[in-house]
Amino acid sequence: MKKFLFLLLSLTSHLALGDYSPIPESEDVRRLLEGEKEITSLSQLAKLGLNQGKTGIDLWSGHYWPIYQGSLGVRYRDARYQKLIDENAQWNKFKEFFEELPTETYTGKENLLSPAEKYDILVGDPDMGLTRYSQELAEKNAIAGTVKTWRGICDGWASASQKMPRPQKSVKLKTPSGVTLTFYPEDIKALGSLMYARSQKPVIFLGKRCRNPIAGIFTGSCQETNPGTFHKAVVNRVGNLKKSFIADVSPGSEVWNYPVEGYKVTYYNVFDESESENFEEVKEPFVKKQRFYRSARRHPKTYSIVGVKLEVYYKDMRKALLDKVDSPTLDKVLTKNYVYDLELDFSNNILGGESFSRNLPDFIWAPDDVTYPLSDVEENNPNLSMVEMSQEASKLGQPLAQVVRKLFELSSRK
Repeated sequence: MKKFLFLLLSLTSHLALGDYSPIPESEDVRRLLEGEKEITSLSQLAKLGLNQGKTGIDLWSGHYWPIYQGSLGVRYRDARYQKLIDENAQWNKFKEFFEELPTETYTGKENLLSPAEKYDILVGDPDMGLTRYSQELAEKNAIAGTVKTWRGICDGWASASQKMPRPQKSVKLKTPSGVTLTFYPEDIKALGSLMYARSQKPVIFLGKRCRNPIAGIFTGSCQETNPGTFHKAVVNRVGNLKKSFIADVSPGSEVWNYPVEGYKVTYYNVFDESESENFEEVKEPFVKKQRFYRSARRHPKTYSIVGVKLEVYYKDMRKALLDKVDSPTLDKVLTKNYVYDLELDFSNNILGGESFSRNLPDFIWAPDDVTYPLSDVEENNPNLSMVEMSQEASKLGQPLAQVVRKLFELSSRK
């Protein structure tokens, strides 16, 4: 009997140790740090003043160009379309307008056209390839005329916002046919966002998106990013390197990508809720382990646990504006509050953690810090004419990088 009890206790102990939830390899924060040393000690973070921080990048707000409105094909400056946008009308309503009002009906009013139409006219594409791609994308995603409203290019905006300079002013350019087109800041942001959405190279990706591996559908059943991962990413990438990264701020099947602009950390005691900016004052030794939340999941080297209240400031999206100039005063900020604890070793290094708010991102990511996106045709067939390149690239929804970059350059030039 004693032998049986010993074996049972040994097995229980083994399961308890083996059941802990460590930071997975897929969430290695060092991949976000460009070779810089990862800071994992709360003591060192405090010495460096990294309990709060802000990126050094001029992130800009932009639109996610939802597919249900026709993506970059929507004529957001036309009052008739503005009415549909304000009414949250679905794709079938926008489709009716597109069919009733073809591009040629805007002769003399070209500045009311969509970003995609302006681009097609500028590059001299007689097939209006990027415009057609935008509308066909909506049609392909529509079920009985309805498209999921969250689908768009927020990923492209979130990347372009941190990689492309803020378009500050409108740009006037002559088309091959001699028409003067005005590209407003919102048009330029749209094309930059689409360029990154469709052409950027493999990104630095930590975590995983919620997906049913059998049916291939999104289920919202994935676990959040480990609190230790998220905490280290914020303080290292944003606080220390002054860069940004992107988080899916909507846990579950929908994806909403937002770039991090800044943060503030407050520590608290997991038992009495007392708060402090000094983690040493509120951390709890990891003894009498059964008192702690999910104690069996804790890292075997856990020496103490401290609660964290993290306030993160994201650059926010907004609908397309009609302004002829752009500045930070037109930006929006999204604030998210996260509550979790961190498991610390004897030297106060972060080992992992457990979430209480249950709203941490499913995944976080950042654009490639080295390369800039090129359309496939620019990369593989650079000797084609501008029209030929644009026609081929538009089939994949890719505006030509050389055109987009020039627009950003002219718009941001003082």
